[in-house]
Amino acid sequence: MKNVFISALIAGLCCSVLNAQTGNIGVNTPTPGSSLTVNGSFAASYKMVNVSGTVGANDYYIAYNGTGNGTLTLPVAINGVGNFSGRTYHFKNTGNAALSIAASGAELIDDQNGTGLGVSSLSIPPGYYAFLVSKGTITGTTWELVLFSSSNSLPSADNTFPFSTKATDIRQTCDATATPSSAWIRTAIVYQNTVLNKGNVVNPATGAFTAPNDGYYVISGNTQFDNGNVPGNPKFTWTALYLIKNYAPNGGGTILVQSYQPTVTMVFGSNVSCMTYLNTGETVTMASVAGVEGAGGKYEVVTSSMYGYKIANK
Repeated sequence: MKNVFISALIAGLCCSVLNAQTGNIGVNTPTPGSSLTVNGSFAASYKMVNVSGTVGANDYYIAYNGTGNGTLTLPVAINGVGNFSGRTYHFKNTGNAALSIAASGAELIDDQNGTGLGVSSLSIPPGYYAFLVSKGTITGTTWELVLFSSSNSLPSADNTFPFSTKATDIRQTCDATATPSSAWIRTAIVYQNTVLNKGNVVNPATGAFTAPNDGYYVISGNTQFDNGNVPGNPKFTWTALYLIKNYAPNGGGTILVQSYQPTVTMVFGSNVSCMTYLNTGETVTMASVAGVEGAGGKYEVVTSSMYGYKIANK
């Protein structure tokens, strides 16, 4: 009789906090409106690590506080019984080193990069957070990036690919165009080196910026048309400076912006700037055209630089 009374008491206490209604379960509510309704606080696993490792079934929120670069590898996808479709993980890089979140083996993470293809890992810079969910698939993109953000609300350089070339101090000699009505000779402006080149997106030797992925980019450039060291110091009769998408010699490529100046001077500065959408692998190059007095057929540019960054996805 005593056991029956105790069992009834326990059951009554449980019902005061856990209620079921038409298949729904409620905590601290008698009328759960969803499969699980929690009327109160919710707690899950919090773990801080400082070395690389594998994310486990009992993990939920992991803070990486390592002083060296680390990688946290997501669990291997399971086919059939044990499949964890919908499982979520939260990651925050609270340290000063780089953190990578990697899919297991040949699995991929869908980071919505505009290509339709997943990536094998995500880079989480210090101060950044990533939220991922399992798609329940076993091949291809098995994980989906739900949110990637920073506590300071500023975008990561790993995602904006900023670049800036050093202003040239060596003159670049170019072929002049005889008259404005002649076929214009466009010359790609090149650079000696860079000040900043995240992801190696600009090639100083060719002068071309290459889009690392699809998106909108802001690109600017400037140069000085300067014939002070050209024999005879011929004056410019006109100049044009461009930003050209997919530049190729002999007039190839699409003009994004042009700055034309009908000038008669020996030294003249010019600049160009644009915002454009680029597909992965498309290039932008700054190029010049100019006419000069006399029959020398040459001109020079110097103090040339180009800089830019990505501002948005599609």
